Amino acid sequence: MRTLIAAAALLAMLGRAFADDGCDKFAWPLAHERTLLAAPDKPALKAGDTLPALPQSAFTLALQPAAEARFEMPPERKPRGERWFGGMVRLPAPDKAGIYQVALSEEAWIDVVQDGRYARSVGTSGRSDCPGLRKSVRFEVTATSIVLQVSGVTSEAISVVVGPSR
Repeated sequence: MRTLIAAAALLAMLGRAFADDGCDKFAWPLAHERTLLAAPDKPALKAGDTLPALPQSAFTLALQPAAEARFEMPPERKPRGERWFGGMVRLPAPDKAGIYQVALSEEAWIDVVQDGRYARSVGTSGRSDCPGLRKSVRFEVTATSIVLQVSGVTSEAISVVVGPSR
């Protein structure tokens, strides 16, 4: 019973907090992704890991300092600052081609690489006034394996959600 009351209180607080920020002003709805990014028990991955399946939840990616960060292809955009972190994670092919999106907990550059080429970005939306969710980028992907690259991150880890756009 106490757990139920605590959960209800937490949801009420989150509802008020969500209402006071810019999280409802993204170009497309991201409430589901924001909830996943806020989960306390996200799996922890390291830059360079290969996932056996597309993740069904958010994950935290431990990154490497710029001088040590390895990428499938160089980031398409040079990071703004001198001190940054980055890395990549390999994902299996999605079941079908289509529009997939990547949502991040903080500012970073996102590249999706497939078949030795950068996947085409078909939309981006970002807000600096949404706690826990900074950016979402949509990519047109094929049904082949994916390398997700993040660069220009100011911290040593970032939380990520990857999945089909809704």
